[in-house]
This record gives sequence, C-alpha cells and structure tokens, in this order.
Amino acid sequence: MTRWQLLHGDVLVGELSEYGCDQPFFLARFAPGPGWECVRSSFEAWAAYEGPDPDGLRFVALAKPLQDLGLTLAPVDGRPPLQLFKDCIVRINGSEARLRYWCD
Repeated sequence: MTRWQLLHGDVLVGELSEYGCDQPFFLARFAPGPGWECVRSSFEAWAAYEGPDPDGLRFVALAKPLQDLGLTLAPVDGRPPLQLFKDCIVRINGSEARLRYWCD
C-alpha cells in the first residue's frame, strides 16, 4: 500500500500509510508532523462535518480554508504529488485518515 507525505510547502504536516479500502476511499493511518498544529483545527472541524447540508454551504465553509492552504499529498515512492481539492481529498480524524484521489 502507498505511503504519503502531507505537505504545506516544504513543511511536513503528517504522514499517511494506507492499510485498506472502503470504496471510494483508501483508509490510512495518520502520524502528525511538525506542521500539524498549524492546520489541525481546520482538519478537526472538517472531520466533525456530518448531517444534512442541502446547498453545500457548510461543506464549502469547512473545506475552503483547507483548500486555500495549497496542501499537497506526495507519495514517498517519487510519483508526482497531488494537490488537495484538485487531485484528491483527505479527511483526518485523530490517527485515522480517509483518502480519495483521481487521475486524469
């Protein structure tokens, strides 16, 4: 399974290690890095998001701050990095993460 580094520029936010699948998501263990504290509250708010959101405004309000950070998800095997909210979505809840990515 793939291992990833979640990056904010050159700063390591954390590492994800895939261990399974719950289609359409890959399941991963998350280990925080030095940059985690700067983004933790945004990820925690997004992880708590659930329930009805008919117009999607709550989703946008929670996802937009994360999107604006320009985070990338880089596979440790050297493949090109993915940009959050363009190439992939990552939800982190404690030591667990759910990852969905797509290819053009």
